[in-house]
Amino acid sequence: MAPVRVLVLGHSFIHRLHTFLLRNFNAHIAANLSLPGDLQIRWHGIGGRTVPKTVRFDLHVVEEFTPNIVILQLGTNDLTTTSAVETGSAIEDLSRLLHESYGVQVGCVCQTIYRLNSPYFNKQVDLLTKYLKVVLEPLPYTFYWRHRGFWRCKSRFLARDSVHLNNRGSYKFFRSLRGAVLRCMRIFMAS
Repeated sequence: MAPVRVLVLGHSFIHRLHTFLLRNFNAHIAANLSLPGDLQIRWHGIGGRTVPKTVRFDLHVVEEFTPNIVILQLGTNDLTTTSAVETGSAIEDLSRLLHESYGVQVGCVCQTIYRLNSPYFNKQVDLLTKYLKVVLEPLPYTFYWRHRGFWRCKSRFLARDSVHLNNRGSYKFFRSLRGAVLRCMRIFMAS
């Protein structure tokens, strides 16, 4: 049986997490998140990525890798210039596109993480979360994933820029994404 292919797709958080895992652990952890079974993970995170840029520039990765599962970590950069509803709608459209046009069996849309001392941005995150929970719920192939412990922004998890994650935050993010992949695997194996 072929390995289950998982694409972790998103913005700088994904790139930074992959780098963190390679520097602090080993390539084996980055390759399969230390999960059992025949699993192949591909990381594709580009700083500054928005949903429209992902659709425009990154779908070739989906086409080449042909993942069974896609983990999406998007929305953060969109919310700096676009409303929560527009961002959520774009994420919903991307989820549908991945399933209908690229054959992705399971999609996971991850929570946008709060920023420190950014009340307007964090209000947009709240609205985006509510919107995504509603629009993704009827899609049997996609679910919303909440990163536990990040809901109330803790400065101890953030880098000095108050946006990205420090080492402690990166480890917590790794554990959360690992949980998301586990849930995706259960759904994938049940289908």
